[in-house]
Order: sequence, then C-alpha cells, then structure tokens
Amino acid sequence: MKVSQLISILSECDPDANVFTMQQPNWPFEYSVAGVSVREEFSNLDEDELPAGCAPSDVFLVEGSQLRYGSRDAWSTTIRD
Repeated sequence: MKVSQLISILSECDPDANVFTMQQPNWPFEYSVAGVSVREEFSNLDEDELPAGCAPSDVFLVEGSQLRYGSRDAWSTTIRD
C-alpha cells in the first residue's frame, strides 16, 4: 500500500476515530499505534545497502500495546483503494 492510498482510505473515516492495528489473522489481536516512523530515520544503511524491495522512504505504523483479542473478520472486510 502506498501512503497516498492510505490517506485516501483514511480521509473517508471519522477524523475523531481511534486508530489500531489488527495482527495475526490466525490468532488475532488488536494493538494501539505508538507512532509513525520512516526507514531513513532509523536505518544506518545507505540506499544501495538496503534489502531488495526496501527504500529509505518506507513508512511504518509502529505497534503500540496489545489491547485485546481481535476478530478474524477484520481481514474479510478490509478496505482497499
């Protein structure tokens, strides 16, 4: 997913809604989001040293605390742009 796709999807959501991540479809858990990080902010590798498919501009939603059990249904109702 590209940042522009995520922005497009989120722009249609309630701006006051909380954001969580759902992990592990076989044993789902809900997590808070601790923040956002960009690869170039935490990687000390040069662009040519990065693994294939990685870029310095890659964006990460950083996992926060595990909050509760989740639902497998989240994967069947995923909004894709």
